[in-house]
Amino acid sequence: MAKSSQKSAPRPWYFFIKSRRFVQGSALLLSNASLLSFLRFIPCGYLQCSNCSLSTFTCPLILIQKGMVMMSMGMFGMMSTKVIGSIAVGLAILLFFGSALGAWACGWLCPFGFLQDILAKIPVKKFRLPSWSGHLRIPLFVGLVGVVPYMSRGLFFCDVCPSGTINRLWQQAAGIPLFFKTPEGAWAVFSLLFLALVLTMAMFTVRPFCGIFCPIGGFYGILNKMSGLFLHADKECVSCNLCQKSCPQGIHPVKTPAHSQCVRCLECTGKCQSLSLDLRL
Repeated sequence: MAKSSQKSAPRPWYFFIKSRRFVQGSALLLSNASLLSFLRFIPCGYLQCSNCSLSTFTCPLILIQKGMVMMSMGMFGMMSTKVIGSIAVGLAILLFFGSALGAWACGWLCPFGFLQDILAKIPVKKFRLPSWSGHLRIPLFVGLVGVVPYMSRGLFFCDVCPSGTINRLWQQAAGIPLFFKTPEGAWAVFSLLFLALVLTMAMFTVRPFCGIFCPIGGFYGILNKMSGLFLHADKECVSCNLCQKSCPQGIHPVKTPAHSQCVRCLECTGKCQSLSLDLRL
């Protein structure tokens, strides 16, 4: 009887969970609505290429990189307000989203995450990412968004970001053959190969870029443990494993409700009666 109770009627918010694809699609359109480009001074809390002509918001990672570049060029004394402001605003928006919602923005708003979710629907045999893979994201955040831009005086992460590569493909398709002949051509080739690798992997495993490489996902993954939006697991769990079966990442939410790989898709809360969605101030 205990196990059967786990399969009772869905929670009230499950109908909201079922609208996730609609929310993701709406976020994609809103983030690339050229008519709203006057809002580009507002940083968003997810991966969004600011160099795209359609972009509505600014990616927080480009703000941090710009601050590091200005600092490396000796502008800290001359333009200390802009340097500190650029870095502080980028980090502040990440802290705001992460402390309030954890990785919810990754699961519900990020356009590149949405693309990976679509590719994961292709009916091929899937594999799970190793548990240690998520630990690479914080070193990548520090290295690719902070140290390398400071050392190279360039927006390094933007050059290899798969979201930015997609935008460059459709905006500069005619000039790509000529671009390959420039000194930056090697990075163009690398970014295209990296994009192809990520999209191919996305057909065989869930959100490979989010789970291994994304600096924002790594940042939010840490804040999952202390965010205002969190999963509460009841002590009366009967180990039916419905939560793990419903989780796209294969996480066991009852055992690890604040797992760093959780993107707060909330599928588990609609299937397992031992899990609830809670808010704390």
